Amino acid sequence: MSSRKTFLAGAAALAAVPGRALAALPPPYAATVTLGVCGPFTGDDTKFGEQIANGVREACDDANQLRGAMDRAFAMRTFDDENLLASGIVTAGFACDDPTIVCVIGHLGGHITESAARIYAQRGMPLIVPASTFDRITEDALGNVLRLPTKDSTEGRLTAKYVETWAKPTKVAICYQDGDYGFDVARGFAQQLDADKIALASVEISYSKPNFPGAAVHALALNPDTVYLAGNVGDMGDMLHALRAAGFTGAIATSKGFFSQQTLTKYAADLGHFAVATPLPPLELAPTVYRTRTTFEQRYGAGTFTYLSAFGYAAAQIAIAAIRRSGTNDRLALLRELQLPAPYDTVVGSYEFLPAGDAIQPNMYFYGIRDGKFRYDSPSIPTGFLIR
Repeated sequence: MSSRKTFLAGAAALAAVPGRALAALPPPYAATVTLGVCGPFTGDDTKFGEQIANGVREACDDANQLRGAMDRAFAMRTFDDENLLASGIVTAGFACDDPTIVCVIGHLGGHITESAARIYAQRGMPLIVPASTFDRITEDALGNVLRLPTKDSTEGRLTAKYVETWAKPTKVAICYQDGDYGFDVARGFAQQLDADKIALASVEISYSKPNFPGAAVHALALNPDTVYLAGNVGDMGDMLHALRAAGFTGAIATSKGFFSQQTLTKYAADLGHFAVATPLPPLELAPTVYRTRTTFEQRYGAGTFTYLSAFGYAAAQIAIAAIRRSGTNDRLALLRELQLPAPYDTVVGSYEFLPAGDAIQPNMYFYGIRDGKFRYDSPSIPTGFLIR
């Protein structure tokens, strides 16, 4: 399993079997607009694709329940890419060849999403990204991509600003692995510290053959008072134990890959002065989301409104809002609508997008540990979406 997939495994719980009847079918005279959902629906990562699809399905059903008699109805169709690069490219072609699909929501992995985005751009298909934070998805400014979760390098910069206030460091050791997740986060973190004149040093750890005790010795030889871990708990969680075992008692900050129950259960004794970032806001503090969460979990089970489900729901909300604004069933007209600067209110906050496809005002949310649980501390940017 790749390191980026490990993050998703840590960040999301298993999707439950539906426990509520599906919404009634629209009348036969209603125009139906279909959203494509591309992700893994067979193979080892099936549960992650299902979570994205469950979010999109719920958003479509909620929109249909509020529609007027002559309003468009919304449906979804899944396309299975098995979370494999070759399959993702083929699946993107299938979605574009389907004339009923006006927008795609997906994929899961970063490299797959990046490659598929180029195909969609060539075919005039809008793509809304609910899962991957891989920087390169939006670097080429293809014009057809909107991405909801904050990209890796921006996460690193925002986390560095938080750490400067939270830990007040004088020297930071930044540790990351040479896999497909971690380097961009570490790079953004280092750029911000350097801009703010805070001393730093980087330690690269092998992904295929990690030596965490050796990496800990190397990091602590730099005499840091704070350590930042950019990676996934499933891949480099043992670095937490290695640092503490080597005698480090200072602050440890981590990227979103550590926002996982595994961090609490396996490394509770090693956390100490600890902080973790995530692009998913604390939805329990968002009163406008209460009904959506409750209804979703009645259907799929307690605790199923996960990172992937929430961002899948939000991606569908954006597509539906743009379709209603444009009054069209045409993907090119929808693409032009999505390219316009306009606000979108979703279950994960309000968004406006830059031409490249990332949010104008990206945000991250930071947690500490108290009583053996993650406890929300603060966002990068305060927002009226949340109450305290």
